This record gives sequence, C-alpha cells and structure tokens, in this order.
Amino acid sequence: MSALRFKTGFHNAYEVWMIEAVLFDLDGTLIEFSYNYAAARRLIIAGLIEMGVEENVLSESKPASVNVEDAVMFMRRRGFSEDELRILRRKAYEAVEPLELEAAENPVVRDGIPDLLSWLRAKGVKTAVCTNNCRKASEIILRKTRLKRFFKHVLTREDVERLKPFPDLIIKACEKLGTIPGKTIHVGDSPIDIAAAMNAGAKPIGIVSSLYSVERLRDAGAELVAINPDELRELLSAWF
Repeated sequence: MSALRFKTGFHNAYEVWMIEAVLFDLDGTLIEFSYNYAAARRLIIAGLIEMGVEENVLSESKPASVNVEDAVMFMRRRGFSEDELRILRRKAYEAVEPLELEAAENPVVRDGIPDLLSWLRAKGVKTAVCTNNCRKASEIILRKTRLKRFFKHVLTREDVERLKPFPDLIIKACEKLGTIPGKTIHVGDSPIDIAAAMNAGAKPIGIVSSLYSVERLRDAGAELVAINPDELRELLSAWF
C-alpha cells in the first residue's frame, strides 16, 4: 500500500490518500452493461404510484433509487410507519427483479477484468462488490462469470435500506472489510456510483461503459476515469 497525492474536488490543496480497499460496481463495471434501466425506472414509478405516491414526486429523469427515496419521504409525511416504508421499498424493487434475472442469464465479463482482479489479489488488496442489483441476480452473474472467487463480500440491495447514490452500500462494505471510506476506492461506470463514493467519503474512480462517457463521469465528480479495465489497472498502480 502506498500514498498518492492528488488534487481533490473539495479542497484547494493536495491531500494524501492511503488506500486499503477497492470496491467495484457490477453492471457496466465488472461485466458488460445489459440491464434495461429505462424499463426498470418505469416499472418502479408505476409501482410507487399504485402504492399511493403522487406522480409529481417521481420522474424518469431521476435514478430509480432516488425515486424510491423521494417516495419514502413523501409517504413518511403522509404518516407511514418505518415498517410500512420498508415494505414500500421492498415492493418497489421487487417489480424489477425479473429484469435483473433476465439480464443475469448471459453475463459477459469485460475484457481485462479477471487479470485486474488477479493482480489486486496478488497485491493483498481488500475488494468487494457493491451493487444496487438484487442478491439472486448478483450471485448468478458472479457464478456464471467465475468472478465470485475474487470477492469474499458481495453487497446488494438486500444489505441496506438506501441504494446508490446514497452512501449506505459503500459504508457497509467498508465495515465488512475492516476499513473506512477514507481509505477506500469505489470503481463504477455511472454517475450514481461516483455520487455514492463521494457521499460516503471514499475516492471515486469512473470507468467508461456503453452507457456513460468520460465527460459524463467527470461531470459527476470523478477526477480519475479509465477507458477500460487495463487503464483502470494503470490508475490503481499509483497506489498498489
């Protein structure tokens, strides 16, 4: 483990980050992106409206997880108990599980990912998966791609209440790995991955996928963005 100096987005000074762990998103990061997010957002919105959330609270321009939490706040003001709000979250996400399981049937590992993970393991770096996906689909993907062997911990939406871009998954993963967000990198291919890392106090690194470009990830706050897993390894080699 080593220290790297970089200019942060939060301060006008250089800081030293000591990195102990690297967390990975799943869809679009470890595997090629195949999940129909647009359809998932529509299903979640329809389900929330059916459960009594007013339509003007929700928007297809927002991530599904943000729509769910906006719905939670709305229904809390309407007098829902915390138990009822947990049920609302569960039902909202259950609506998209068939889409997740369908996408999990034929996962394709991104070129260079097995070599990258083998390199990190040889370096003794702590790693985990942090995904908004359901546990069943995540386990299918990791088993079929033979990536499960690289991860002792796989954090899915069943492990926390709020999903990315909220920090809960990152914080929970750090607890499992015995480290803190300030000593952790989170790698992801979407703005919600970058936001989750920043909200948790971790270092975000973006990786380009078919969905988001270098510019979009930088606009979201990622100071470091890799075009592919090979370039990601080059970036990580500054620490390890």
